[in-house]
Amino acid sequence: GRGGGDPGRRGRGALIAPVAMAGRIVRSSGYRSLAWKNGLGVSQVVATQPHGAGYQELDWQVATTRIAASCPFSRLPGLDRHFMVLEGEGVELHFRGANDDPEVRRLIDTPLEACEFRGDWQTECRLLGGPVQVLNLVTRRARCTARVSVVTLRQSMTFDKAADETLLAFVASGACEIEEYPEALAAHDAVVADGAMRERYNMRGQGARVVMARITPVCPANGQ
Repeated sequence: GRGGGDPGRRGRGALIAPVAMAGRIVRSSGYRSLAWKNGLGVSQVVATQPHGAGYQELDWQVATTRIAASCPFSRLPGLDRHFMVLEGEGVELHFRGANDDPEVRRLIDTPLEACEFRGDWQTECRLLGGPVQVLNLVTRRARCTARVSVVTLRQSMTFDKAADETLLAFVASGACEIEEYPEALAAHDAVVADGAMRERYNMRGQGARVVMARITPVCPANGQ
């Protein structure tokens, strides 16, 4: 839910103040490099579950990538993708399904505009101008699902994390502070809250843009 007062200290930028500090800060300077499955690029991994997992083992992964030239994307069978441009003029994605389905094109020329598609699809990326920096969230379809939203912090806001979900807050632009930590979060830093308990985060800011990813496990059908 939203609303409520600001229990944290006042300061510049945005404030993220959890009721019980369970989230961990991930700095962009410490992101792990991971080569694309097709070898045509390198991603910087923000977080993954299990920790350190590759494309064959992961349940989910959030990563940033610099795309310097038009190229095909890796085929990732069994994975779903959430894709958005962070910086640059944008891209046009060309999709084709596994059964010779008609090609579908999607123009993405607005920063932080989310695009969802299957990793199984054959996907070509055409740059509209120069290089772009993008954010990717991939989830294994049989194990978990994700919802992605973008928040522009202009007033005090409250966000709840359910007991069964992971909440990842990625700072797309601006600066954020967490009450328990003396150093601010710069753009492209993140907070990952994946504890088993419910948590509440009170946030306020002056224009910082934050990508909120909520990842939840898929419930087996009929107890299987």
